[in-house]
Amino acid sequence: MRRRTYWTGLITLGRELSQPRGPFVARGWTAKLASQKRTPRIGSLGREVIIRSSSWAVAQNALDLIQGCHCLLFGEPQIFGIRNIAHNQSEPEWMDEDERLVQFKSYCSTSDYPLACAVAARATRDSKLVYAVIKYKFSMDLYSVHCVDLDPLRAPHLSVSRSPKDHVTFCYAIVSAYSAIEDLGLEIRASAKKPSRINGEWNPVVKQDLENRLNRHHIDLSEPVLWTVRGPRRKTEKVRPLPSAPRAPWAGWTVRDVEMHISDAIANADWFRDRVASHGVTSLTRVLSPYDVINVQHLTRRLILESLGFWRWHEKK
Repeated sequence: MRRRTYWTGLITLGRELSQPRGPFVARGWTAKLASQKRTPRIGSLGREVIIRSSSWAVAQNALDLIQGCHCLLFGEPQIFGIRNIAHNQSEPEWMDEDERLVQFKSYCSTSDYPLACAVAARATRDSKLVYAVIKYKFSMDLYSVHCVDLDPLRAPHLSVSRSPKDHVTFCYAIVSAYSAIEDLGLEIRASAKKPSRINGEWNPVVKQDLENRLNRHHIDLSEPVLWTVRGPRRKTEKVRPLPSAPRAPWAGWTVRDVEMHISDAIANADWFRDRVASHGVTSLTRVLSPYDVINVQHLTRRLILESLGFWRWHEKK
C-alpha cells in the first residue's frame, strides 16, 4: 500500500548532533527529520518530524507513541499541554481546510525529539511495550511532578492531601503505572500456595523468578532505585515498613530517601497498587502522598527505558 506523508508539528532545536539521525523505521511507519514547511521558519536550524504511513490513523498512533516516549525520556509533566495531530493537505478528513491550516501553524519545539522517535520505533517491536509507554504517559497525565519540586534541599514538602479527588487521582496514577510493569512481564508472580513473603521475608522462589525475568529484560540488578520518602512516618509505612536499604547521600531529618534494590521496589509498588490503590477506599487510601505516585512512576519509567535499551542513554553518549 502506498505510503503518505504526514507533518507532526514537532520541531527540533537544531542541536541534536549527538542524537540518533534516522530515518526511524518502525512496524507500520517511518519517521524522519525534514526541513520545516513553515513560513517564517521556527528557529534557524530546527527540523520537523514527519511520518510516512499507509493511513492517517497509523500516523496518529505513531505520533502519540513518539510523544509518549518523549514524556518517558524526561520523566516529567508534558512541556506542552496539547495533543499534536498528524496532518497533510487533505488529512485528517474529519477536519475542514481551515482547521488543517491551523495545524500547519501549530508546533512544539524542544529537545530530544530524534531520540523519542528512536525509542518509539524500537517499542513497536512488541505491542506490549507500546501499551506500556502509553500507560506510563497516561499515569503522568493524571498526576506528575517536575524534578525541581523534588529537590530535597529547596522544594516544599508535598504533604498528604485531604481532597478525595486527589486520593482518587493518586490511586489511578499508581494503577496505570503499575499496569505498564505488568505489560513488561516484570510484576510479582505469587499466589496463596506460593506467597511472595514468608514470615515477613522474601520467598526465595518468587524473588528468583522475578530476578530471572529482570535479567532477561537486561535490567541491571546492581543499580538501586531511588525511593523518595519524605516527612513523618505515615500509616502506610507502619502497615508495611520499608525494606532495609541504604539511605540516599542527601537524606537527613524529614528527608528519608533510600536507594532500594529493584526487586524490593517492584514489591513495594505491587503493594501500593494492590492494597491501597486498586480496590475500595480504606484508611490507607486517605494517607497516600504524591511521593507514593512518583515512586511507582519512576520505577516504571526505568523498567521501560532499560527494557528498550535507552536507560541512561545520554550518560552513555
